[in-house]
Amino acid sequence: MSVIICVYWGSRHRPLDELVSQAAAYLHVLVEADEGLSRWAPVGRSLKQAMLSEPVDTLSPEVLRRFLLKGQNKTDMPPRQPIPELGYRLSFWNQRRGNLEASTSIHCGAHSQYLSEDSQNNALLELGYLGERGLGAAILLDVFSKAIEIWQPVWGAIWRYVHGGHPAGASWDPSHVQYAFYESQSGLGPAGRGIGRQQVLGDRGHLWVNDVTGSLMEKA
Repeated sequence: MSVIICVYWGSRHRPLDELVSQAAAYLHVLVEADEGLSRWAPVGRSLKQAMLSEPVDTLSPEVLRRFLLKGQNKTDMPPRQPIPELGYRLSFWNQRRGNLEASTSIHCGAHSQYLSEDSQNNALLELGYLGERGLGAAILLDVFSKAIEIWQPVWGAIWRYVHGGHPAGASWDPSHVQYAFYESQSGLGPAGRGIGRQQVLGDRGHLWVNDVTGSLMEKA
């Protein structure tokens, strides 16, 4: 069972230099959170290829710029050209470092009138625990809070899927166990997800934390 930390936002056209800085700040948060998140490599087409990939220098703006540009959607017909309104993407994997198997992806800079108004851009972190216990709930919440500060999303959540459901599962899906939920002042995003104690994050929005499920986020 994986723990997911995700933030989403709608159409937002930004200069590539600004997106590179945001991506660097976000990856720095992950590196500082735990030893298992301190090294990232490109996602390969196979497990063998991914394990042999050279680690990425996530401190280098030029390296991140290159990956974001490589992740642009392109037209189908040659000469294949980037489609600017679909933004930039990158995806990394931690190569099963320490007690974690983790992947992270960023989709930013999309500004299409045909895509979702609240989730065409995102930053996602998926954590799988290789031992009995994983990251503490406080660490997960800190990563989530910093991701909100960096990306200024419309909404986001920390949750995990529990096969067969769980007593603390969400009313809309018993197999979906939510630890935290963020909603910006825009009010966009899924409705009815505010579970637990509520915090006001200045003029940005509201954060709900369900302390009942915190320990479940820490277990394999």
